[in-house]
Amino acid sequence: MRKYIQAYNDVLQSGHIKEETIKSHLNHHIAIDKYLPDSSSFFYVVQFPMGKYHFLGKQQEHVSGYANEEFMEKGIERFLQCLHPEEINIILKEIYHDITKFIASQQSDEDRVRLQIQYNYRFRRKNGKFANLLEQIQALELDESGRVSLALGNVIMLQHTESLPLRLSIRQFKTDGMSRTVFKKTYSPFSLEYKITKREEEMLRHLASGNTSKEIANKLFISPHTVDTHRRNLLKKMRCKSVVELTRIAFNNGLL
Repeated sequence: MRKYIQAYNDVLQSGHIKEETIKSHLNHHIAIDKYLPDSSSFFYVVQFPMGKYHFLGKQQEHVSGYANEEFMEKGIERFLQCLHPEEINIILKEIYHDITKFIASQQSDEDRVRLQIQYNYRFRRKNGKFANLLEQIQALELDESGRVSLALGNVIMLQHTESLPLRLSIRQFKTDGMSRTVFKKTYSPFSLEYKITKREEEMLRHLASGNTSKEIANKLFISPHTVDTHRRNLLKKMRCKSVVELTRIAFNNGLL
């Protein structure tokens, strides 16, 4: 677990934030939370990089099964402990990396605070069962380098019980209140665990479309023998016996 906490801190680096600044945000959200209806979602305020929760909405316990005091005591360590083992590396090494990289690419602090980040994952509740959660994050405060130091999050428990592809989307809000999607990506445990290449992902799409080796070879300007080699490698990597099974698994894990 220590290596995951270190990885989290390495990716989500940030500078100092004043205590009075934090309190001003907390007072606002504590007041709002009193009037929110019971639901399968909650808001939170978190400080980076240490992952310290300064506020958790009253419905957090319903979603996770943990009392707010339990969750706040361990902070980000509790969150990382509850992530699905097949997804934690993807979140730390890919999703968080893409988020911080995109935020850093923005031209101004004003552009950064107008971003709404959304991604999903599986979370092990206190009863041991996994739930699909959808998380939305927006910056509240930036440090002197333009990195997010305090963020507002909203967690929603989805009704889906099966495994879902991990997806990240980032929307940017304009001064007129309109928004547009500026980043979107789907992640798969196969791409990380089995090192599926971009060429193999491309091959997957053609195979799923029902193209023969000769048809794929003509489209990609390669030999049918090379296509067959890619096909065999994919079946071996993803432990499949047929292209039909390969297509189903690839679709379920967001590769298609």
